[in-house]
Amino acid sequence: MQDVEKLGVFYLGKEFDLKEDQMQEEMVLYKSKDLTTHAVIIGMTGSGKTGLRLWVWRRCFTAASNTR
Repeated sequence: MQDVEKLGVFYLGKEFDLKEDQMQEEMVLYKSKDLTTHAVIIGMTGSGKTGLRLWVWRRCFTAASNTR
C-alpha cells in the first residue's frame, strides 16, 4: 500500500464502485486546507466520533503549524 500519511492530507479510504459492488484501487484523499470553517461528524453512540474529531483536529493543527 502506498504511504499516504503525509501532512495536510487525510486518507479516507478507497473508492467503491456501486455498480460493480467492488472496491477500487484509487484512494480517496482529503486536503486539510479544505477544512477551513466547519466540519460535521455523524455517528451512533460509541462509534468513535470524539476520537475522530481529536485526530482530525490534531492533524489540521500540525499541518497549519508546519506551514508557518
